[in-house]
Amino acid sequence: MKATNLKTREQWLNEATNIFRAETFKRNSINIPEDVKVSCGFAPNGNRSRLKTLGVCHPRSHSKANVNEIFISPATSDSSRVLDILAHELIHAVDNCKNGHRKPFRDMALAIGLTGKMTSTEAGEELKKELDTIIKRIGTYPHAEIKLNSGRKQSTRNIKVSCDLCEFSFRTSRKNIELMQYNKCNSCGCDSLDTNDSFFGRG
Repeated sequence: MKATNLKTREQWLNEATNIFRAETFKRNSINIPEDVKVSCGFAPNGNRSRLKTLGVCHPRSHSKANVNEIFISPATSDSSRVLDILAHELIHAVDNCKNGHRKPFRDMALAIGLTGKMTSTEAGEELKKELDTIIKRIGTYPHAEIKLNSGRKQSTRNIKVSCDLCEFSFRTSRKNIELMQYNKCNSCGCDSLDTNDSFFGRG
């Protein structure tokens, strides 16, 4: 079957959801809500953890429209992987996120062909074949992976700290200098440690 021309990520994700609803899930007597909303977006948590979260499903209570909202991470662009993440999140929508990854979730996940640890499932071999067929029908996921830095890049350069009165000196990281509360020399005991680094000397 010729691939459908789906230009946006949301169109693609919603068409995949329709296929899952009518085929993969229905075949296993699992009913995906008709009003579930699916989009591309980061999970609503801290910068580092959200980069590790591949998908999230919100319970209806989180939405003023009283619907389940699913977001697939922009850090993922592989079509097959996006589909198995979507399948995982749709299971959460089925029971409105009431059971987490406990037995009801596990039973549905295994039924449609997801495998592995229930908190981070992947498609088994049979489901992968089905996902490949879906991709042939709707085309590849129209999205390019987004990469974000998890925090400020840390410099590895050690900074020299020296005593103005004796020959004592040492090198340490900027982080350690920021943590120092006093500039007392460990050799002569005077308040005479100094560095050109602007973070030094908070005592």
